[in-house]
Amino acid sequence: MSTRSRQLHLIRRPHGLPEPRDFDIVEAALADPEAGEVLVENLWASVDPYHREVFESVELGTALEGRALGRVLASRNPEIEVDDLVMHRDGLRTHTVTSQARVIRPPAGVPLEAYLGILGGTGLSAWVGLTTIGGLEAGESVLITAAGGGVGTAAGHIAKALGAAPVIGVTGSRAKADRLLAGPFDEVIVYRDTALADRLAGRDIRLALDGVGGEQLEAVIGGMADGGRIAWVGGISGYNTPTPPSAPRNLLDLVHREIALHGFLVRNHMDERDRYEAFMAPLVADGTVPVDQTVVDGLDAAPSALIGVLTGSNFGKHLVRLAGPDLPH
Repeated sequence: MSTRSRQLHLIRRPHGLPEPRDFDIVEAALADPEAGEVLVENLWASVDPYHREVFESVELGTALEGRALGRVLASRNPEIEVDDLVMHRDGLRTHTVTSQARVIRPPAGVPLEAYLGILGGTGLSAWVGLTTIGGLEAGESVLITAAGGGVGTAAGHIAKALGAAPVIGVTGSRAKADRLLAGPFDEVIVYRDTALADRLAGRDIRLALDGVGGEQLEAVIGGMADGGRIAWVGGISGYNTPTPPSAPRNLLDLVHREIALHGFLVRNHMDERDRYEAFMAPLVADGTVPVDQTVVDGLDAAPSALIGVLTGSNFGKHLVRLAGPDLPH
């Protein structure tokens, strides 16, 4: 008997910010696993800002992809057993058959869902930006934009653990700022309450991790020290606009003040994953680093989560819980 999978489909190409009517949930029958494949019941799925770019190219009426964690129900892969917990990219659906699964064995004290957030690609993005790209050294000042999001919260914990001082965040609300100040951040600027360029001018920041772009990146450039470094991980300020942002207008400052601006994609740095997990997993296990996350329950809530991650409604990693004791399988 074939397994039924409820899947989130994009049925209309968004214009600007996505709307609930752009999505539909469709039930489909899955074929049995073939050689090398596993059948997985998804437990957790990730929603991320990059999904907005996926919406421009994905075939309408097909299941949306995303990072996911699940339990193996059937296996024709000799290296994966039934009941193994695995990570893969066929998320935003209740069940999938995949040949691209990685077994996850969380240490004691580490929740499984951490491997979609602080211990997953989200945390790895922050790690790569601060270390591989940014070359962070203890005692250096660090600025992190989108500080209340998944990458931003992870970056704050990583920077503090590596000895950065001070660790400065930029976020959109006072509520998020208060939560960040209760954690690893020494100072948090609420950009909606102030002229960010004025608040950052003359700060002589040595390293910045920016995921916003646009006018915030312009303000970041203005706050950098001569010879400073900016690791650029994304541009969420422009994801929902039909035309590219006009800012930053001060790019020539990079030349005059010898500031390095280095964009990167975490998928090109997966060789850092083991080193990062070895660094971070013990800090999560002993409670030094919390698992900052916003969770919605059930696939029906996934469209609102996808919209929410693009409007900043989440604190930390935004996740969809797909299975559990109170959720239908």
